[in-house]
Amino acid sequence: MLSVLAYEFHGLLYILTACMLILIVKPRAMVTVKQRGLLFIAIFVLLSVCYMSMEEIDPLVFALYLIPILTALSSMFEGWPASTVAWIAFLVCGYWIAGTEPVATVVGATVILLLGLLFHFKWLRTSELSQLMYKALLFIAIYEAVYIGIYYQRGYEVPLSMLAVILAGTFLSTALVFFTFYQVRNHERMREELYNAEKYHMIGQLAASISHEIRNPLTTTRGFLQMMGKPNINQEALERYRMHAIDGIEHANSIITDYLNYAKPSIEDARPIDVKAEINALIPWVSPLSVMSSIEINIVHEQEQCFYILGEPKKFQQCLLNLMKNAIEAMPGGGVLTITTRVDQSNVYIQIADTGIGMNKLQLKRIGMPFFTTKEKGTGLGLMVVVSLVKVMGGQIVFSSKTGKGTICEIRYVLHS
Repeated sequence: MLSVLAYEFHGLLYILTACMLILIVKPRAMVTVKQRGLLFIAIFVLLSVCYMSMEEIDPLVFALYLIPILTALSSMFEGWPASTVAWIAFLVCGYWIAGTEPVATVVGATVILLLGLLFHFKWLRTSELSQLMYKALLFIAIYEAVYIGIYYQRGYEVPLSMLAVILAGTFLSTALVFFTFYQVRNHERMREELYNAEKYHMIGQLAASISHEIRNPLTTTRGFLQMMGKPNINQEALERYRMHAIDGIEHANSIITDYLNYAKPSIEDARPIDVKAEINALIPWVSPLSVMSSIEINIVHEQEQCFYILGEPKKFQQCLLNLMKNAIEAMPGGGVLTITTRVDQSNVYIQIADTGIGMNKLQLKRIGMPFFTTKEKGTGLGLMVVVSLVKVMGGQIVFSSKTGKGTICEIRYVLHS
């Protein structure tokens, strides 16, 4: 009897190990229902190979314990692909390796497979734990009755005391295994619901942010258009109002472009980009802002010759311009903005360093996350777009900073020969 209990205990450990592996691996590797079934099959096959090669197998324990529990588990929770693989594996291994009674095994395994699939497609989604446990124990009982009936009918016998120990272990293990696997599934469901809640919350924040950001320039544009309709307005004022109205529309259009670049970054017209020329061309754009903030701009090109990367020039300019403006805005009391380029055998490095307020470790970790910004008025969209575009152009971006000492941003691209 002790050997029977040992066989059942070893089998239980393998089953619970499979449950824990699914809990650990599935959230990191798989997301769809079909992939989940494939994962279940892979874990089932792996542990089955370990069990068959490392454990001593008792035919009755295999037939009355492992087959019903695992077939019911796979069919009730995972549906037909995983359960069909388990059913075939048990028929083959039961006959060729464990030496179970073939007719009883085929009939019993088929019955519990069909009952489990019926439950899976009809009742699984609406079943509470108590209903699940009740049906699992009922299906196991039906399997045991069918198997033992055919087993005795074909002239085999087994001591009643041994049979009682096997069945008691089977029903107790069934309750434990199904309770564990139900908790695993419930944990996965809660994780998915939390993910969806965060996703919908993010969508709501994006929608609110878009509305707020676009409303401001459109309101300004509307005001200037209304002023253009006033009587006796001179031509100079009319032209000024018209330009302000166009600027407001352009501002709204740039906001929409930024959101589209973040949502779906892409490179449509990739071609060689002269890094030094692009950086030098951007300086006139940021110089007025730097002068207003008493900021000195230093450009350091460590190599005199031209060097190129592959990408889209406008989006490359957008990334650098956003980073330069952020660096200038991080130095409200003045400072030095240093832009450095260097090249090694395979990479181009662009470093943008400021002497501003800097960031702490928590702020550094949140760079590029939606709605994170250190500005009083801002959405964090600029850096989100920068990070997305740098990645889609095959680059890498790294930030380092110390509070009160400034921030360094380094971008690395593959050198285009």
